[in-house]
Amino acid sequence: KGRPAMRFSRTPLLVRALFFFVIALPLATPVNFVVIQPGEGAPLFPKVLQLTQGFEEKIETYKPNGQMFLLSIWVSNPDAKVLGAEIVQCWVRSDCAVIPRSVVYKKGTNTKAEVKKSTAEMKVSQNTALAATKSLLEKKFPEVDTSELVDGALNISLKNTGGPSGGLIFALGLTEFLTPADLLQGRKIAASGTITATGKVGPIGGITEKIIAAKRVGATVLFASQENCEDLPTDVSGISVVAVSTLEEALEYLQKPAESSARGVIGCTNLSA
Repeated sequence: KGRPAMRFSRTPLLVRALFFFVIALPLATPVNFVVIQPGEGAPLFPKVLQLTQGFEEKIETYKPNGQMFLLSIWVSNPDAKVLGAEIVQCWVRSDCAVIPRSVVYKKGTNTKAEVKKSTAEMKVSQNTALAATKSLLEKKFPEVDTSELVDGALNISLKNTGGPSGGLIFALGLTEFLTPADLLQGRKIAASGTITATGKVGPIGGITEKIIAAKRVGATVLFASQENCEDLPTDVSGISVVAVSTLEEALEYLQKPAESSARGVIGCTNLSA
């Protein structure tokens, strides 16, 4: 008898092809999104926030009793090829967010342009924070000589960080640094918000990631703008998130006894706080 004819099924080949085009290929294909993750918390004292050389002898400073942190977030740059697999990995993590590229970056921009822009924004935020601090000191601490607080007196030494969101923490750090008042009271404090020369605090992006970053450095209080209230999570544990509209409001909170600090969100009416 002749040998029976062998039959080959096409099903495995079709399944492999389907898997490749439906699952494998998209995971290995660049997508038009950016990935946002919590960054680090940089301690301001004693190395980051300093007076520019030549101003140390003109301006009296005081040693802080505690620490303040400038918070950052990590955002994939506009030139990065973000793969579908990275998006999936981000989605399953609680400390990672995915946002369409067009929401974060303007069309046609590149990494070099964004770095230049964010560096310029940070420099402006430093000078604005100095102006806001000077105005606050003249009102709340008239005994402090502010005549030498001019543009260029403040020196922020921090690499690979930019943007305007450090304005509030710079102003709070300067207030602690330049007054005899013990605002920190041994605490670790963080803040993230823009600031105007008159002391108004503005919103920033990535507030949820900033909360995670603040917790990681052990901060017990995080100041944010009241304009970020809609973006705050409803349940915040292990830290006080204090929403303020002005630098003066943040100062008033810090002047309260440290043990009076409650955990959770404070200052947001939409969250009943």
